[in-house]
Amino acid sequence: MSDDGAAGPVVDLGLLDPLTGPTTAAVVGDAAYLSAMIEVEAALIGAFVDIDVAPVEAEVDVAVLAAGVDLLSVAAAARGGGNPVIPLVAALRSAAPQASAPWLHRGATSQDILDSAAMLVASRALAAISADLRATVGTLADLADAHRHTPMAGRTLSQQAAPTTFGLRVASWLDAVVTARTSLRGVATRLPAQLAGAVGSATTLVDAAGGVEPADRLRIEFADRLGLEHRASGWHTDRTIVVELGSALALVIGSLGRIGLDVSLLSRTEIAEVSEGLAEGEGGSSAMPQKRNPVASVLLVAAARRSPGLLGTLAGSLLAEDDRPVGAWHAEWPTLRELLRIALGAAAAARGLVAGLSVDAERMRDNLALTDGAIHAERATEILTEQVGRARAAELVKAALDADGGFSEAILYLAEQDSQLSDTASVLAATTVHRGPVGLSNQMIDAAIVRAGAST
Repeated sequence: MSDDGAAGPVVDLGLLDPLTGPTTAAVVGDAAYLSAMIEVEAALIGAFVDIDVAPVEAEVDVAVLAAGVDLLSVAAAARGGGNPVIPLVAALRSAAPQASAPWLHRGATSQDILDSAAMLVASRALAAISADLRATVGTLADLADAHRHTPMAGRTLSQQAAPTTFGLRVASWLDAVVTARTSLRGVATRLPAQLAGAVGSATTLVDAAGGVEPADRLRIEFADRLGLEHRASGWHTDRTIVVELGSALALVIGSLGRIGLDVSLLSRTEIAEVSEGLAEGEGGSSAMPQKRNPVASVLLVAAARRSPGLLGTLAGSLLAEDDRPVGAWHAEWPTLRELLRIALGAAAAARGLVAGLSVDAERMRDNLALTDGAIHAERATEILTEQVGRARAAELVKAALDADGGFSEAILYLAEQDSQLSDTASVLAATTVHRGPVGLSNQMIDAAIVRAGAST
């Protein structure tokens, strides 16, 4: 298969998409899709051989079929029929061996070929994504365990709220990635082949196979050759599997984007609790030489902001009229491919990000002290409430927050002056010291790690 001009203007080299760029082209680029379509056509010929309808000599190697196909020519001619299968079949017919040509595209329609090829490409992409996610899961599990006792400020609505641990934050990342990977792996086992003919009844396939029973066997052999799931019925207008696939990809992209967002915020100059492990030449600015930009995090967040719109387009394709739709199917092609590309790039970037993440535990402790103990106000309120009721506890906490010298000292002083709280002062003293773990954080971290281990 020729792809002359691959460096020309028709190929996306990643100028505006540094997360994916050329690194994903081998898996989901135009050449990968074209190769998959040729594999599908070869599998169909092979399936006719498997059921003893076509002669053994008809079976053809994919490389032989692909030899006479030019990617740019097929792409240019796709406009004429509205899809790339029509010019591809014409090119294959002119180049196929004599014994194979009569069985090429026999009983199939364009959507059968392109749908099956899309699932084949997706299957390979999902394997690569899952491998990167597995590595990320392992790294996050280790990171959560290592920092289960590392105290940090928990933040809500962008403000310091109450103490937590960095290990618990990482465990939350871990849980989300495990969920996304589980969803992805579930969809990967159900990617179906498509072979249902012009209007989904497989009528000409029955004619070509010589009956209903051999046509059924042919469809099974076809799916087996491609390593895809066999479905008893076609899915030309039932696009639920495509939306499921897109949803799983969006889960992956979003869960990784959330890590990128957290890392970007925690690496701000004024927070500086974590930093990316940047390689030589990464993270620079064109104007400000002092900057170390969190590049992987930025790209992960950008990816996560792109995926919802793409998923929405796929969901819109569920509205597929008649027996093969106008436009809905066509809208899926670039949309699904883009989700695959983004997920591939995001999975690889996140793997590198978490592996090289630098954690500044001392800075986390320093930031905990920024509010002079006010970050412990919630916990102090609960402890005081047990002794003097909610209203009185709220008064004491407000007074301590308004006092000079910091909340921790003030709340202890107020407690010591109140006869009802003489036994509570020591508890408050322990509460307002920065320690870890907090609450059920250890149990939550353990649960996340166990779940991660079970998912690999």
